[in-house]
Amino acid sequence: MANIRENKRDGKLISYRFTVCLGRDANNRQIRRYTTWDIPEGLTPAKARKAAERAADTWERETREEYQKEKELGQAYTLPPEKRRDSFTTFVNDVWFPLQICNGNDKQTTVTFYKNMKKLIVEYFDGKVLQEISPLHIQKFLAYLSREYKTRQGKALSPKTIRHYYNVLGLIFAYAEKQGVIAANPMQKVDAPKKDKKPVDALTPEQAKQFFSLLLDSPLDFRCMLQLLVTSGIRRGECIGLKWKDIDERAGTITIERSVVYTPESGIIISTPKTADSIRTIPIMQSTLKLLQQLKQQTQAKYPDTILKEVFVFHGEKDLFLPRDPNSVTCKVKRFMRRNGLPDLSPHDLRHSCATLLLSQGADIKSVQEILGHADASTTLNFYVKADLRQMQAATEKYAAAFNL
Repeated sequence: MANIRENKRDGKLISYRFTVCLGRDANNRQIRRYTTWDIPEGLTPAKARKAAERAADTWERETREEYQKEKELGQAYTLPPEKRRDSFTTFVNDVWFPLQICNGNDKQTTVTFYKNMKKLIVEYFDGKVLQEISPLHIQKFLAYLSREYKTRQGKALSPKTIRHYYNVLGLIFAYAEKQGVIAANPMQKVDAPKKDKKPVDALTPEQAKQFFSLLLDSPLDFRCMLQLLVTSGIRRGECIGLKWKDIDERAGTITIERSVVYTPESGIIISTPKTADSIRTIPIMQSTLKLLQQLKQQTQAKYPDTILKEVFVFHGEKDLFLPRDPNSVTCKVKRFMRRNGLPDLSPHDLRHSCATLLLSQGADIKSVQEILGHADASTTLNFYVKADLRQMQAATEKYAAAFNL
């Protein structure tokens, strides 16, 4: 007889999960089938239980017949999607995640991101049959994320994070459809959550002047790091990943070809930059280059017997040939900003500051795109191009002057 288990959410009975054991495979593991039976409206708990038992009997009989047919025909038999009853949890954990995410093609940070995202998805849809998840179920999940769910810190999810969950579900169901596991992709009937387009956090020109004046009193290595972030627009991990060989003093350029990230599972990882377009050679200001030359001389004086070529510019405390922890850099930057009465900006916000300050000084979009390592100019336009009142006034004055208006 099929096992019947109640599925509850917030103490309320919402459905029943049926499980049947059909035997054992060659490795002596149980062969199981699952399905979820939603309770019809208007039934009392007692009547719902009786109806569930009748439905479970019917489902078990049909499932055993299908399995017997599958055994008799062997590999020649393929269960059609409308007849399949795959556990959503099992499909995500044992099929989609290992085959599509942990396939060696993605960076560890990407794998960690999807691993964390799928936890909540699996938790919400646990007990559901993959083939029975409808667009309505997914819409309810997105509404739950938006209105009810809270993080461990008691905070609501941002629209951007909810959009990430939508995208991950899209990948899961697209893969299931491609493999013939489901007949139709329910995500095609679910609208994407709206993005919350927040203004970019960045230093204003006035704040930037204050920022640069405050750097004069900072330790040389920290001053170099902050000036690099805010004048070159490189990412935190790219900055920490710089080696002395990446700096061409004669040409006044730096080459970005590695990045440093941290994951709880693997610790500090040295890998390639975010995208192929992020591997780039960009100019640096003469003032920044002079600071780096001072830091190089200081490092060489401290370690006279070391050839600095393979040494990290911003090395760890105990090893010249290992980078420092990216998270410690963020903490240090944010402390500096708060201590000096500046906006509470992160290293990535200093990258934003570089872009907005370049554009405000008349830099063209293509140059800023190449400096930042964006794949296309639309990213630069969408994030950073925002005219202020002074720019709009200057534009109208130029228009008027051109036509003597």
